[in-house]
Amino acid sequence: MPVADRVFRGGTIHTMDPTAPATDAVAVHDGTIIAVGESDCAAVTGTITEVIDLAGRTLIPGFHDAHAHPVLGGLGMVECNLDDIHGYQPYLDRIAEYAAEHPDDGWVLGSGWYGDVFTDGFPHRNDLDSVVSDRPASITSHDAHGTWVNTRALEVAGITRDTPDPDGGRIVKDSEGNPTGLLFETAAELVTGLFPASTSADVECALRNSQEYFHSLGIVGWQDAGVGVLTGSPVDTFHPYVSIAEGGGFASKVTAALWWDRAVPYAQQIETIKERRAAIHSIDCDRHRGGLQATVVKIMLDGVCENLTGALKRSYRGHDHEHGLLMFEAEELNEIVSGLEANDFDVHIHAVGDNALKLAVDALTQNGGPSLERRHQVAHLDIADPAELARMAEAGIIANVQPLWARRDSVLVDTKLPLLHEDQQSHHFIFASMRDAGVRLSFGSDWPVSSPDPIWGMHVAVNRTAPHNDPHGQDDVAQHEPLLGEEKITVAQALRAYTLNAAFANGFNDVSGSIEVGKSADFAILDRDPFEVAVEDLGDVLLETTVSAGEVVYERG
Repeated sequence: MPVADRVFRGGTIHTMDPTAPATDAVAVHDGTIIAVGESDCAAVTGTITEVIDLAGRTLIPGFHDAHAHPVLGGLGMVECNLDDIHGYQPYLDRIAEYAAEHPDDGWVLGSGWYGDVFTDGFPHRNDLDSVVSDRPASITSHDAHGTWVNTRALEVAGITRDTPDPDGGRIVKDSEGNPTGLLFETAAELVTGLFPASTSADVECALRNSQEYFHSLGIVGWQDAGVGVLTGSPVDTFHPYVSIAEGGGFASKVTAALWWDRAVPYAQQIETIKERRAAIHSIDCDRHRGGLQATVVKIMLDGVCENLTGALKRSYRGHDHEHGLLMFEAEELNEIVSGLEANDFDVHIHAVGDNALKLAVDALTQNGGPSLERRHQVAHLDIADPAELARMAEAGIIANVQPLWARRDSVLVDTKLPLLHEDQQSHHFIFASMRDAGVRLSFGSDWPVSSPDPIWGMHVAVNRTAPHNDPHGQDDVAQHEPLLGEEKITVAQALRAYTLNAAFANGFNDVSGSIEVGKSADFAILDRDPFEVAVEDLGDVLLETTVSAGEVVYERG
């Protein structure tokens, strides 16, 4: 047995190992856990061992994010970023300030707006014109499903009252038929295709910035839910990922979910993703230390309910003939999934509405359900029919959900719930029902759609109310009125969903996600024990240190 490089002791340690959920010490050698428990750690402690006193703090496994978009998030950090503010006038002030500070930019670009701050829930080109009229401007919504542009951008793109909706998208028009400046889904590409070209170097910088940001939140691994040329991507993100991995730049465990491009013929797309998987897997890396793998393919099946593009079984309230958008019909989806299974890919399907969920589960179970080796997953499940949950549990399909959304903030109350009938609202982010049905819960953020902070996500999953410091959940309703309070889950279940279960969804649970001998030394050190604080204060717990493969990658200053 080697001598430990470091031993962590003197605090509370939660392992997420069901056979030994708590311990008092953990020993690390060369980035790997070699002993757990005070007596076993003492046996591998030598003169060269650094003993780290937790001083009463709490050590848990490092977090994993099972669904994020770090390229978009990283790029957004250097553009006009609205993520940290909320309000109509604050948005306009931030955009005006950014435009003034970047007078030579041909376009004013940004992201992060929430629809609830606008009249009727949607921005208008006149709003943006009031602060930027001299050049085109385009600001993507926080959920990346809507793009707000000014009049100049519409002119440059040639979008008029006569421009038809593109396949899979919608140009919003007013009662007189004129474009309002709001573009949904693929309609945004009419504008985004005109942006100044981003380079692979820009994307690499964005990924490095995102990794640093994730480390500051205790996140040691993530799944990029769409590597390739997806809607909103400024460049093919596959090549920057490969470049960083070849240079050993990932101090995290990263899964690339290769994007299924609906514009590419089926046979060609299958060959492309097989070639990309082979290219990534040819990169030499130690999975205990980090690196990149490509085991998953991401399919976007519908949109989101807020803009009537989430695919529902029953029509939207007040929109009798509107059931949302499907990017693939059932027959085509079944063919794609069968082809992916035949080539040993895990499948990750975006399904927000209950109809999209049904079609996703149909496709993933058409051949009798995935094998035990597969990690098929459905993302988001905003509205979930309990009948589909039973089918998911039986087939071993993972619910890849975003817990921060399950609260009554103004976005939900003002822009989403009014579109849903009561029966639809009663099936809204039903985490406890998923758990009770036997579905594996895996948590992700969908960042930059919402904050990737796992502690905030845990808070919402446990309380069904907003964290105290979240700028998008400061109203009294979000803070004090739970969304379907009976759908709360426990702290232990929320922590497991962000650690071992998320690592499982990402395909890294063999080396990370729990504190066990032989696994990577991936830790998050907290200032308090999340099991001991009052649940209403769970979101106030602070991350102190992040350790990835035995190395400190973040310390709070």
